[in-house]
Amino acid sequence: MSTPERFAYGSAAERRDRLARYVNEQGYCTIAELSSRLGVSEMTIRRDIARLVGEKQVRAFHGGVGSLAPGDLSGIEYVDRDRRRSDAKLAIAQHAVDSLPRGSVIGIDAGTTAAHIAASLPHDAALRVVTPSLPAITALAGNRGVELTGLGGLLHWESLSFAGETTLAMISELRLDVLFLAASGLDERGAYCGNGFDAVTKRALIEVADTVVLVADSSKFTASGMVRICDWEAIDVLISDDEISPESAAIVAAADVDLQRVAVAAEVQR
Repeated sequence: MSTPERFAYGSAAERRDRLARYVNEQGYCTIAELSSRLGVSEMTIRRDIARLVGEKQVRAFHGGVGSLAPGDLSGIEYVDRDRRRSDAKLAIAQHAVDSLPRGSVIGIDAGTTAAHIAASLPHDAALRVVTPSLPAITALAGNRGVELTGLGGLLHWESLSFAGETTLAMISELRLDVLFLAASGLDERGAYCGNGFDAVTKRALIEVADTVVLVADSSKFTASGMVRICDWEAIDVLISDDEISPESAAIVAAADVDLQRVAVAAEVQR
């Protein structure tokens, strides 16, 4: 696991300013993450947050701090998201599964496209799968070719995913060959999701993965995600559909990310 970059500052006021700017950039951060970034105790971070909350610069949440209103952090209901671009999601999932070597240890993120990956895994692949996604766990429950580890914690109904301190503690003990990462929005600054608790889980999974494969259909480049997960440097491969625009493809190429385009119609007919 890589050590996060520490931020430089010269005074307590500068530290609080750097904290507020970082939270606003990311959308949501945990107390532990900010403590590591700023090189101070979690108690100091909590005092800084209390002051910034009083100044209406950030918003406090259990175990963390965010820049968004509660309505923005709730995300979009899972079933509604699953209905969108289902043909592209199925094609992307099949392409992702076709590239997996036998015996791999893979992480399947919470997300509708990632859940399709779980449902598409063959029954003879001898894979070890780790996931915080309830739909992925359900899809894999009858697959005897998969050794399944469900990441427990508090279940969030809007994303049907587990999150929280228990989930993060389990992730910290893992090492993944491949992580299939999901996102609700993409732009030149990286990948985004709809809420803080999912973002923290996704970042933790990225930290323990040797290869990060982002699975996202082309519509994600025009969709909004309020909380940033990571920048493009954290991503090795993007699997998307062949309707991705030249402008979006240029963003991926500039980041030196391997773009794999899937022909949706051809894949769906398989």
